Amino acid sequence: MKKAILVSLTLILGACNSTEKVSEPYFTQAPIQVEQTEVKKYWVFQPQKPKKFHGKRPSWMPDQPGMMTYKLVIDSNGNEVTKELISTTPSNWMTQQQLTDMPKMTYKPSDQNTNRVPVKVVMQLALGITRNK
Repeated sequence: MKKAILVSLTLILGACNSTEKVSEPYFTQAPIQVEQTEVKKYWVFQPQKPKKFHGKRPSWMPDQPGMMTYKLVIDSNGNEVTKELISTTPSNWMTQQQLTDMPKMTYKPSDQNTNRVPVKVVMQLALGITRNK
C-alpha cells in the first residue's frame, strides 16, 4: 500500500514538474544565406492544423493590415530558431515581441537537401492584405 502511494505521489509530482519540451537548435554546418524564393530548394513548409481563435485575435497579431520584413534562421531539424524584425509597413505595425510570439513554423528538408543544410533568409510577410489577381 505504501509503495502504491509513493509511486502515485512520484507520478503526480513528476507531471506537475514537466514542461513543454523545447528542442535545442541543431546545425550540421553554418547556415547559408538564401533568397526567399530559394528557401523551397532547401526546406518545405509543413502546414499545421489551423488554430481556432474563437473570435479573439491572438496577442501577436496586429489589429490592422500590414507587411513586415524579418530575418529567419531554419536549423538542420527544420525548426525556426530565430526571427529578427527588420521593418514594418506601416511603421511600428508589429514589434519584435509580437514576431517572437507568433507560432513557430516547421519545415521538412527538400529532396535536394539531403545534408539538411540550415538557412538564413530575409522574409516578407503580409497579414490581412488582400491582393488583386
